[in-house]
Amino acid sequence: MATDSILEQFRIHDFLDWHDSGALILNPTFQRREVWRPEAKIYLIDSILRRMPIPKVYIRTIVDPRTRKSRREVVDGQQRLRAIIQFANDEITLTRRSQEFAGLKYSTLPEDVQREFLDYPIAVDTLQNASDSDVLEVFARLNSYTVSLNPAEKRHAKFQSSFKWAVHEASRDWKILWENLEIVTGRDRLRMGDDNLMAEMFSVIMKGVTDGGSAAIDRLYAEMDDGFEQEEQVRVLLDSTLNVIVSDFSEIIRETSLKRSPQFLMLFAAFCHALKGIPQGDLPELPLGRRGINRQTEVRDSLARLAAALEANEPRGEYADFVLASRGSTQRIATRRVRFTEYFRAISKG
Repeated sequence: MATDSILEQFRIHDFLDWHDSGALILNPTFQRREVWRPEAKIYLIDSILRRMPIPKVYIRTIVDPRTRKSRREVVDGQQRLRAIIQFANDEITLTRRSQEFAGLKYSTLPEDVQREFLDYPIAVDTLQNASDSDVLEVFARLNSYTVSLNPAEKRHAKFQSSFKWAVHEASRDWKILWENLEIVTGRDRLRMGDDNLMAEMFSVIMKGVTDGGSAAIDRLYAEMDDGFEQEEQVRVLLDSTLNVIVSDFSEIIRETSLKRSPQFLMLFAAFCHALKGIPQGDLPELPLGRRGINRQTEVRDSLARLAAALEANEPRGEYADFVLASRGSTQRIATRRVRFTEYFRAISKG
């Protein structure tokens, strides 16, 4: 292979200078056209403003010995650089997802924030005088070391809608679920297991208890790809329900099998239904909702009995159906119905 790969670091103002002078080429033949939606661009800019890391960029630098000038072709990272350039040119306005920066463009940012933005470092792998074949070989080798994406990661890569970012934002805001209650931990969080479960909680609020699994979540993301008009209402119910669960029942969840994702999801659904009511979903019938939550001591005792049955793993007695429904596939509506009903009975009044 007749090329060198050099790891370098450049600042955003370098890329802006190259772009303004025509030395930066964003769309060589092996790049995709612009596909990012505004939400994805805003999330990237927000990451930069908060000095959080972003992926490195790959650039092919071709030097013309006669003119002694070089041109830089972006071979990976076009979407990121295009968003950065658009923001610097006041073509992007930050939304409420950027919190204190909401409603601002580059030109209306405080001067010190503008300066930090321009000085933000981006790691660049520079391919010197590489041919198209060389570039393709580089990416073939890189991809050979890559772990295949799981369904949650594929979903996060494919969709750029406001629904996808709302799920991710809620997952970030409710990190107590992952860090304290340990409902999703370690490698599962690294591979977006927290977003996956949060998407299912959104689904419970919007659609009720339904068949689960990756295909069902994919369909939900696809349905919401053109807009998420009910975001505010969904988030209000999500937050109010999780506040009750976390404030009053963290200990019994954290210390028992109730923290397992399939159990927690149905427990969450039961709390949602008792507090506000949820759609019927795929259930043949739905218990009367909005009964409110029973006294804390009684709910804790009831949940402790369910947890003990799970841990004993003996399908007999009062909780035999519940234990059986917690084995094998926990995504099918037949097993979800049993667990949801048992949790609802355990926590609700009447």
